[in-house]
Amino acid sequence: MRPSRLLIACTVALIAATAVPGAGHATGPDPGTVYISSITYGGTGCPNGSASTSLSADRTAATMIFDVFVASTGTGVPVTERRKYCQVNLNLHIPRSLAWLATVKIDHRGYVQVPAGMTGSRGDAFHSPDLVLGTPAQSSFAGPVAKDYLVSDTYLQAPLTSTLCVSETVRPDNVNTQVRLDGGSGSGQITLDSLDFRVTTTQLLPCPH
Repeated sequence: MRPSRLLIACTVALIAATAVPGAGHATGPDPGTVYISSITYGGTGCPNGSASTSLSADRTAATMIFDVFVASTGTGVPVTERRKYCQVNLNLHIPRSLAWLATVKIDHRGYVQVPAGMTGSRGDAFHSPDLVLGTPAQSSFAGPVAKDYLVSDTYLQAPLTSTLCVSETVRPDNVNTQVRLDGGSGSGQITLDSLDFRVTTTQLLPCPH
């Protein structure tokens, strides 16, 4: 049985609530930090309109919930359904600065149910105009297995060249995430139900006044 989407939605709401600054703090993003400007997406696992996105007030955290991100196989199911992917564009605001360093953390939540002889897997590929330090986690689940999963990726990001204090800008991080089924026979599925993003400015060299 797949996990309850109501449970996922409640969990997302709790995470979003903890990301909002408390009373007495200014709301909205800090222009002097790296934060999420916007998120766009597209792919076989996330057709237009099939995913919802929410951002925290300070835009350092975001959650995506997917409605149809499911790779499946079984009687009468086309072989093309064994792999689904989504290209997520995490558009990051970069402040005016001499140099910066940011940490990006991504939590993946989903469900896998495969019989003996079949393997469900999920993984990411990162692409950025900046320098990315860190190898994305690749996960495999050999059958027989039926369980929820949570996998986390963390990477550091820094500019390849100095911003030279010219102006703030927005740069896209491309996170290409997929789920797939390999081998075996019978019915199986692996889903990606949600992605949680957290962006932290770990170091910033301000421009001279």
